[in-house]
Amino acid sequence: MKLKAFEQYVEQALKDIPQKFRDMMENITIEVEPDQLTFDKSHYLILGQYQGVCLPNRGSVYQGAVPDKIIIYERAFDNYPSEKLPELIKNVLQHEIGHYFGMSEEELARYKKV
Repeated sequence: MKLKAFEQYVEQALKDIPQKFRDMMENITIEVEPDQLTFDKSHYLILGQYQGVCLPNRGSVYQGAVPDKIIIYERAFDNYPSEKLPELIKNVLQHEIGHYFGMSEEELARYKKV
């Protein structure tokens, strides 16, 4: 898949997030990493990753901090059928946004669609 098309899926997935949640997202970027493959400590391929200080843990010293980041790893999606990508990307983005709002893996697992 071409990177531009993949980025458009990510943009659409962000637009599909309810406005009330998007309005609460501050000091965060969403990026597509086209080349890197990343694995967790159990050697599972990571589709997306949240890096930063989750919203509930931000205090007064957080002001002026470098933006948090959600990374979507494009190459990690290579083996998925293209017709499944929009929904899969949407689920991954929602999962990482959940981390931004302070949800743990266990809490997110209750809502997992993939």
